[in-house]
Amino acid sequence: MKNTVCSIPWVHLNIIPRGKVYPCCMTSEHKTYAGDLNTQTIEEIWNSDYMKSIRVQMLNGEEPNMCRRCFESEHSSNFSTRINHNRYFSEKLKEIPNITSPDGHVEKVDLRYWDFRFSNLCNYKCRTCGPEFSSSWIPDAKEMGWVTYNESKKVFSIESVDESRNVDFLKQYVDIVEKVYFAGGEPLLMDEHWQILDMLDEKERYDVIITYNTNLSVLKYKNKNVIDYWKKWGKRVWLWPSIDEIDERAELIRSGTNWKNVEENLKTVSQIGIHCKPGITVSNMNVHRIPEIIWRLVDIGAVNEHDENYQNFSFNVVEYNPQFHVSALPDYTREKIKEKLEKFISDYNSKFNVDIKNKFLHLFWHLDKPFNEENLINFKRYTKKLDLIRNESLVSVIPELRDLINA
Repeated sequence: MKNTVCSIPWVHLNIIPRGKVYPCCMTSEHKTYAGDLNTQTIEEIWNSDYMKSIRVQMLNGEEPNMCRRCFESEHSSNFSTRINHNRYFSEKLKEIPNITSPDGHVEKVDLRYWDFRFSNLCNYKCRTCGPEFSSSWIPDAKEMGWVTYNESKKVFSIESVDESRNVDFLKQYVDIVEKVYFAGGEPLLMDEHWQILDMLDEKERYDVIITYNTNLSVLKYKNKNVIDYWKKWGKRVWLWPSIDEIDERAELIRSGTNWKNVEENLKTVSQIGIHCKPGITVSNMNVHRIPEIIWRLVDIGAVNEHDENYQNFSFNVVEYNPQFHVSALPDYTREKIKEKLEKFISDYNSKFNVDIKNKFLHLFWHLDKPFNEENLINFKRYTKKLDLIRNESLVSVIPELRDLINA
């Protein structure tokens, strides 16, 4: 096979709130869907024209535009989510030539990797997010003019799939699932998250890899504590808490955050023997603060020697909302940021006898992009409008951006 093949279109569909379906959550084509559960069945979506075309392109050695984020990451840093998935589903890769028709049709719906976001329920309204993935965003979205005032529901949810309740739909795949990714919204607040854990627990599927993207604001839900579940899976739990800032800055960028509470939860999960890898969503609001954030994570034990030898952190550069991209920062600002990061990398490597340079390659690639004045104009306009709606002041909390916003 060509080196453009990814296992994901053969093991996965990404269901998002309102019933739309992506081939993968890493898609670069956010307005193009593999299908819609409101009008189609899973089998119809599995072999939709879009899904088949992606498979054919990959097998022909082409890089589908949908997969641009992964291929760009590979070209700049030799690593991507695609590479990671292919390592995990290596046995499935061997089957692909034998189970795929020339037009990309695959007979068996083989959902071995679950990423089903049945709801947008969330207690945060992060500045880089929006109403599609956060119910808390709806009131502000109305003020921003994104949704109408006639919108009666804050929470978008999928009640059924293929005329079956969500969990009943999943039961037919519980014996073959190998990996589950919980994201949201905030998954730890969703009934479906706990129902899936109970279903796997009942089947004693402790061999399944369970991964999370969570704001880590809660560990308990109703009468349940997620720690009790995670201990059963042990090292097969991979936790990627979203930590974009610390202290007051975190509470502004990720509105709804109680930083002291998050910090305590980080300490708790770092002590129970599961993989914890904080993920920093990098934007023009925090890119200059990467060293301070990581050092704090080291201080509280979330980044530690037991998880990847002080290298258990990751970056996700904001691309889907261009006004937050680092290219909105002037060239001279980004040059200073790169110098600061280079010094941090050197100091960090020296302190822990590691080499974290590769972890920053893709971030430097983004910092080297040309200045985008349109992104800056939109960022300033967006910030001023949201500050007014929320009665907040971004530049009071992040004074480094005052000259940029007020210029």
